[in-house]
Amino acid sequence: MSKTTDRLERLKKQEAQLKARIQQEQARISASTRKERTGKLIAWGVVIEQKLAQGEIEPEGWIQECQRLLSGRTLERALVQELKELTSNK
Repeated sequence: MSKTTDRLERLKKQEAQLKARIQQEQARISASTRKERTGKLIAWGVVIEQKLAQGEIEPEGWIQECQRLLSGRTLERALVQELKELTSNK
């Protein structure tokens, strides 16, 4: 092989390594962003649960907002059995 071919092969190998490092860093950033968002959502959920339990939010209104903004499995998760029981006890 000539020097040019060897150099080209080395550069291609370096390029592949850099692409792998970039992909790893992007994955790390994405995981960190997801973790941060999940923490926020959990905190918001705690607030909603407390406000529902204290009567500051009407369960019927919460259900209507969930139905307006959510769908499918996400809606099912938001309207857990305990919330349905809150409205049936009134």
